[in-house]
Amino acid sequence: MTRATLLVVLCALLGLPLAACEQTAAAKVPVEKLPELTPSLPAVPTIPPAPYPTQYGDQSYSVYGLRRQLRRTINTDVSVTGFIQNIFVPPVCEKGEKCPLPPAPHFWLADSMTEADKNKMLLVAGYAENQLAIDEAIKDAARGKGPSAEEIESGLLPIPVDLAVGNKVKMKGRFAYISGSGFQSSEGVLGYAGHETLQAVAPVEEKK
Repeated sequence: MTRATLLVVLCALLGLPLAACEQTAAAKVPVEKLPELTPSLPAVPTIPPAPYPTQYGDQSYSVYGLRRQLRRTINTDVSVTGFIQNIFVPPVCEKGEKCPLPPAPHFWLADSMTEADKNKMLLVAGYAENQLAIDEAIKDAARGKGPSAEEIESGLLPIPVDLAVGNKVKMKGRFAYISGSGFQSSEGVLGYAGHETLQAVAPVEEKK
């Protein structure tokens, strides 16, 4: 028989209130204080900021933002601001050599001119059928010859003659998985529908 039980029995024999005996018994029970535990939790992870804004003040997307909002932007007409990082130039074939037909003109747009990862670039196509058409448009522009009245009335977009690596541009076009010129990508391709040059690279001076 424990001491607490013995006290309760004695209280019953002496006719004392049971509640008082229980309190007395409880007071005699030794209480062991457990050591305080300090929870060990991992540090709160630091989420790095987005590398570029999703959209700029003029509501045009960055390349990063265009793909981040892919469910909203795919198969829609959009504006994208970035730098022309690389322009495809078809290889030169020797005279008399049979060369494979090169792909249609296209270039890559990036959020930074120093971007080296092609997976972070946006392919833009559909502004000309071939390189010859671009070369002729550049020659016409140098002679001061622009699109004819018939071409303007037809609604056909003039072939751009001011695209250059390093230029900061705002492109307009249809963002889709497959472009009208046959390019396709799981991350989307921009079908050209016009552009605005925001910042042009300085022209290279010819050596005298």
